[in-house]
Amino acid sequence: MAPSTHRLRALPSRPAAITALQLAYLAWAVVELGLGRPGKALALVAVFLVLQVPRLMRLPVAFDVAFLVAWTLQELGQVAGFWSRYSWWDTLVHTALPSVLAPTALIVLIRAGALPNVLRPVGRVQTAGAVMLVFLVAAGFGTVYEIYEWFSDSHFGTHYQPDNTDTMTDITANDIGGLAGGVLLVASATRRREDE
Repeated sequence: MAPSTHRLRALPSRPAAITALQLAYLAWAVVELGLGRPGKALALVAVFLVLQVPRLMRLPVAFDVAFLVAWTLQELGQVAGFWSRYSWWDTLVHTALPSVLAPTALIVLIRAGALPNVLRPVGRVQTAGAVMLVFLVAAGFGTVYEIYEWFSDSHFGTHYQPDNTDTMTDITANDIGGLAGGVLLVASATRRREDE
């Protein structure tokens, strides 16, 4: 049998500091497991896997850093209890996660062929359109998440949405994060194109 002419491309390397910070999630999970909190340990292992997405998708290292920051804020809220300690932590997370996840989702849609490559805008209108697409992805997912919280509160007795102000604050933070993510993604794509 003839050897295959196709070779798998090696995954891009990442700075050692990023790898060490990602592995810290597994160490944190071991600590949580040792403290008898398997649910929190499982959440940390799941986030460790999510942190591998930028590398697996061959995204720029900046995405690794952004994922680390956004998901660390999320896990400090969920696992370390920052949501109950700091009233503003939830808003911070609602801003940070969409600023990372919405641009990543847009890249996935482009690579899947669901959208044309809008990250090569040729003018101001196309640039604004690319930013708007990231914003709309964030707004759409954020709205679905708020519907989930409302449904859970209404039918399962949870208390995700204490009042309308909380819901509107979350939606606003989500939209701001999506807008920021769109601007950063287009700026990054423009800079890469100029370097080519």
